[in-house]
Amino acid sequence: MNKKITHYLAAGFLGLTAIWTFNHQAHTVQAKIPSAIRTVMYTSQAYDEDGQKVDAKYPAFRRIEVDKKPLILDFKPYAPYYKISGKKQYIKANNIDGVKREVKHNSYVYATSSRRADYRLIRKGTSITTYGGTVKFKNGLRYYRIGGPAKQYVRASNLGKITASNTEETIATVTSDGGAPIYKIDNGVKTVKKAKKGTTFVVDRAEEDKYAEEIGHSAIPNPTIYRIKGTNNWLYCLDVKVQKELPHHYYDLEHYSYIRFYQDTDVYNADGTKQDNDGQRIRKQGGNIKVDKLIYIWVPAENKADLFYHMKGHRFYATDKPDGRGGDQVDFGDSYVKASDVRFIAGVRLSPINTAEEAQQNAKQKTVK
Repeated sequence: MNKKITHYLAAGFLGLTAIWTFNHQAHTVQAKIPSAIRTVMYTSQAYDEDGQKVDAKYPAFRRIEVDKKPLILDFKPYAPYYKISGKKQYIKANNIDGVKREVKHNSYVYATSSRRADYRLIRKGTSITTYGGTVKFKNGLRYYRIGGPAKQYVRASNLGKITASNTEETIATVTSDGGAPIYKIDNGVKTVKKAKKGTTFVVDRAEEDKYAEEIGHSAIPNPTIYRIKGTNNWLYCLDVKVQKELPHHYYDLEHYSYIRFYQDTDVYNADGTKQDNDGQRIRKQGGNIKVDKLIYIWVPAENKADLFYHMKGHRFYATDKPDGRGGDQVDFGDSYVKASDVRFIAGVRLSPINTAEEAQQNAKQKTVK
């Protein structure tokens, strides 16, 4: 499965938490993806689309060809990456575009630990673009690279936290004749005011799924909303024009975890006993199912602890109800499935919240009581 830019559409029917996937770049006719020649500003490890390191690094100040539009890859930290054109390799966009940091103290620019690169003094209160992580000089202090092609570094202790990503920041201009509603997202969506045509905003995030679909009412495929920088206020894509396209984030992908049933699967209770449900199991199906916990549970019938996913929803397609007309679902209640019986598909990769030994000990304590 291609995990580059997977989009999830919530099913939601009768509490079902299955969602279907499709590739955003799938078209009837595959057009050539626009590329650009960019400069790597910080030595960059290359990754595959699943976030695993590959045997490739791109040194600082090397010019490379990358796909023009950065992507949000399907693994933490869900940061923007550029795809190397013609290769299944990705490098962090911030190693090319950099990030902005506030200057906390007046700072000189250094080439080495003992030699300045020039006579500039970067004033406190301004902002500056840095690339990649810090590098340690011979004097034991750490520095951020700030430019090139000559070696240019600023002492890290003189800079503050990241204030903006150059990759994920652009200007949005209201183009709608009727103005652009400004939406606030806070346990739901509400309109807070309206911006006149021609008004400009700095936006720092492009979001699909969930609230984007709610705001857009599915008027267009893959609707997008843009966050106004420094706020929780958003603009709808049809109401504005952006100077450059930002990499798209997917709310569900970055907040939840999904598995898939590739075979008929037994369902268990929290105490490790297998559910009966008149012999019904969750049947093999193509939808992705939301889970929220990975836990070891002691299984008395097997006299061992096994790893389980906790199901977020309760109603699922069942083995003995294949009619597909709404009567094909069973309410399994608060339920668990063995991790070995399903496949992790996408989203936040969970870690067990306990150990096998802890599960066994907990079961023994309950037996004693």
